Amino acid sequence: MNGYIEHANITLVNPKKTIEFLLAALPNWRLRGQGKMEEWYGKEVEWFHVGDDRSYIAVQSGGDGRIADWNNHWTGVKHIGIVVDDLDETVERLKIAGYELDHWGGEHPHRRSAYYVEDHNMQFEFVEYSSNNSSERNDYSI
Repeated sequence: MNGYIEHANITLVNPKKTIEFLLAALPNWRLRGQGKMEEWYGKEVEWFHVGDDRSYIAVQSGGDGRIADWNNHWTGVKHIGIVVDDLDETVERLKIAGYELDHWGGEHPHRRSAYYVEDHNMQFEFVEYSSNNSSERNDYSI
């Protein structure tokens, strides 16, 4: 079996805000599960798994403050990239839900992307590929 990313775990102040953002962008995703840890290193933490049958983002409470701006130099996750079938539809759904586009990705003949920063300053990239050929999709020389 080939390896793939099953999930990423992000800790935030208000996970429900991020869940609202993700579900606005991705109507085929759902809340897969949720729970509570009564004692997680001195805090009660709620956790939520948001995604589809193959992969998800674990979103949990217990965070303090905001994530640093993506365009500054710091150690950590800069953004999470999610593949979508139709980028224009995703952008429109997010616009209707009140989310503002941060910026478009660079030009490439076989992919388009849009970046959003949600309430905790976590950046998400939504990517649409126009080719099924992996060498075209992953051509970084263009």
